[in-house]
Amino acid sequence: MNLTFSAKRASRLAIVAIMAAGLAVSAHAETVLVDFGSNGSFRGASVPNPDANGHYWNSLTPGPFFPGLIDINNTATTVALGFDTPVGTDSFNGPAGVTSFPNPTPAEIAATDIDTVALGDLGVKEAAIDFAASPGGGAGNITRFQIQGLNPAEKYTLKLFGSHKFSDNDATTYSVFTDNTYSSLVASATLNVQTPGSPNLHNRDTIATISGLAPQTSNILYVQFIGSQGGMGYLNSFELIGSPVPEPTSLMLLASGAALVFGYRRR
Repeated sequence: MNLTFSAKRASRLAIVAIMAAGLAVSAHAETVLVDFGSNGSFRGASVPNPDANGHYWNSLTPGPFFPGLIDINNTATTVALGFDTPVGTDSFNGPAGVTSFPNPTPAEIAATDIDTVALGDLGVKEAAIDFAASPGGGAGNITRFQIQGLNPAEKYTLKLFGSHKFSDNDATTYSVFTDNTYSSLVASATLNVQTPGSPNLHNRDTIATISGLAPQTSNILYVQFIGSQGGMGYLNSFELIGSPVPEPTSLMLLASGAALVFGYRRR
């Protein structure tokens, strides 16, 4: 009698465990790393693939359209990136301070001052040293780009790292909008790219995070950045994490399986 009860209970527990494992697999995050700067950009540097953490990056020259970005495991994705405005790019006065033309030297890259632990996946010197920047001049300081090819069944998290010395605004504001008119705000976050009151001290250990983002019109995230007071804004790199949302039916199946186990326990 006891053996039969134990066997049934173990069987039910195994079923629930398998179902839970299935949900965990389906919710596995797809992660894409983007470095704004490359060996081909002005005073830029590409991240070596893989990096010291074993992750793969997309080192992009700000401006052109880039389809088919890879994820951190070097797997092709449907994610693409393209700018809707002019954009500047450089590494001078970023986390490495003074940098050389046409590209930072190995010594300058090594001197890039960031807290690699605090920045997590974004804590890579080649990714942090260079940046996309507001175009300035007659084009103004608003910079806008689209992250395309997203999955409508997923929710996304954006982790953004901005860092620059001697900026005209201490902070940069990053915002997500509903469509390419950039008129309806979805969410935003503001990050100090330099220490207020000490513009010679760049941001070395803090990121801005915008989470729970659903793909907007045409399965795109419409992203904008600008200095928090209307001055120039900076974005050195970002991490895009997509997590599938379990369907209600899957959650109900898991709950039903658990109920069966508990039912046996009450007998």
